[in-house]
Amino acid sequence: MEYGNQKMESIAILVVEKGRARVVRFRVEVAGESDWSLACHTAAETLKRLHPDLITVVENEGRARWLAEELRRQGREDVVILIHPETPAGAPGQSHINLPGPLDPSKPGKLVLQLARALLEAQAKEPANPLTGLPGVGLLRTEVERRVSRKEAFAFLYLDLDNFKAYNDHYGFARGDEAIKALAGQVKAAVAQHGKDADFCVHIGGDDFGILTAPERANQIAEVLLKEFGRIAPTLYAEPERSRGYLVTRDRRGNEANFPIMTLSIAGVSNQHRRISGYLHLSEIAAEIKAYAKVVPGSIYVQDRRQDPSSARPGGSQSPKKARPENNPPR
Repeated sequence: MEYGNQKMESIAILVVEKGRARVVRFRVEVAGESDWSLACHTAAETLKRLHPDLITVVENEGRARWLAEELRRQGREDVVILIHPETPAGAPGQSHINLPGPLDPSKPGKLVLQLARALLEAQAKEPANPLTGLPGVGLLRTEVERRVSRKEAFAFLYLDLDNFKAYNDHYGFARGDEAIKALAGQVKAAVAQHGKDADFCVHIGGDDFGILTAPERANQIAEVLLKEFGRIAPTLYAEPERSRGYLVTRDRRGNEANFPIMTLSIAGVSNQHRRISGYLHLSEIAAEIKAYAKVVPGSIYVQDRRQDPSSARPGGSQSPKKARPENNPPR
């Protein structure tokens, strides 16, 4: 199904019914296929592990409001569309989407078309992040699904600042916002200078950013970002923190600790040598590679070098590949 210049092959829907809940991955062309089920009381934990695009609640309005609050607690209220058939559009606890008619779960073919169309409309209207001016994950999700469905080769760069929380706690959220804006400016510049028209960047949230590009351009973009952020990072600090290379503040346990000047971790994922089934699969791989990068001190770019057996070369490396800028040697 297409909406404007966007195309959606499938959507993930969390259906909450009386006494149970289930996620259904719908292909737009077919009725639907249940992937897994869970008890309602585990829904909060499940939302942290799985990432449905849309939630439809057919139990009661109270359950819908509870899930809306849970999405807010998890910081996902602007990402997931929550629908309750008996709740008027725009009412508290429901995202603002327009449905062409009442939902009818007994007709899954019609239901999925309604929901897919509503989801695409909402994503097309997704406002840019007011802090950085960048689009959010709605655009990323749609474009990843489009490229996967067309079997296009792509690379995704997942960016995250190291020691940002300590910086934000020490200097305050206003200075933290300035650091995020500084990184956003570098992300935009790197894509503009070294990317192509089809490449774009998104603000995933907080100090996390994403870049969708082609495999042959990913390395250069990542290396430029490592070098440029290493250049400006010290300027974000005041004396004497800048001179000594770290600040002193309390850690998560409340103990005083030294935190080095912020660095940049970049995780690189591509479907050039391995199959990526969709947006959810991509996000899982990127999170895994980013976690690996975060444990290494300093700015670093880690590529997922694992290959599917059919594309692996004899003797080829299956471990992540690491890269560092010349001005940021290993510590």
